[in-house]
Amino acid sequence: MKNRLKYSYTILRYVHDVATSEFVNIGVAVHCEENDFFKVKLSNSTSRVSKLFPNLGTQNFRNLLKVIEKKFTEISSDDDNLPLFKSNTNLETILSSVTPKDDSALVWSNVSFGLTVNLQKTLDDLFSRYVTQYVKDTHRSNLTDADILKLFKAELNKRNLEDLFKEKTVESADDSVKFKSAWKNGIWHCIEPLSFDLSEAENVRDKARNFLGHITSVSDSQEKFKIYLIVAKPKSEKLEKAFLQAMRILKKLPTANKIYMETETMTLVDEFARQIAEHNEDQLKLTH
Repeated sequence: MKNRLKYSYTILRYVHDVATSEFVNIGVAVHCEENDFFKVKLSNSTSRVSKLFPNLGTQNFRNLLKVIEKKFTEISSDDDNLPLFKSNTNLETILSSVTPKDDSALVWSNVSFGLTVNLQKTLDDLFSRYVTQYVKDTHRSNLTDADILKLFKAELNKRNLEDLFKEKTVESADDSVKFKSAWKNGIWHCIEPLSFDLSEAENVRDKARNFLGHITSVSDSQEKFKIYLIVAKPKSEKLEKAFLQAMRILKKLPTANKIYMETETMTLVDEFARQIAEHNEDQLKLTH
């Protein structure tokens, strides 16, 4: 098993108005003293920032990010800077050499810590979790079931797990339901994306009712299966009540199930990765 490395990380925020403390995440920094690893990843998109803050000077903001990115790239690639990564030098010290703490619009979050076997992948995952997913949100009109499934498969692919998941049709004497992504470990673990990012309250409730009906119709299937729902909320606050009603309807599903919000997709994939690793270890023990 690969050695797990201790790392620290922090999120770079653009604070548009210091008085109100409104901010947008625009970058991530990761540091591992043991491996002399230090990298900063910044967003190359200003669309979300400019949408939230219309009076943003977009070109000046973009130029500022380029300057900062260049400085951090120089630090992480220059051997003369290796003393920065040695003992008694923490992430805050390195960052302050480029972006000192003051009342500027660029502010780093409190430093957090973790363990990893792949520092570059950790940087990419943190960037996706804290920055990229929100940038994508500003471009979408309505999130579809296909969008949710695509995000799920992308997370599987990052962990080299996508090939283990395939389409599965659960059949009963009277009906059948096709799941576009499922994994078998004794029973079938079936993924079902459900976006309630719709326009009308009745459509939201109807979607939950229809899914409940479909699953009920195959609940007497000879094959055991468990459903993992990945659910997206409506963007409109006016549909909040209808969404809560839809969630109560889904909890009436007759078979074992778990419900994850779209923003928890990474958590769900982490859970599958753990289950698959344990399954592989059990299989290895049986062969010895």
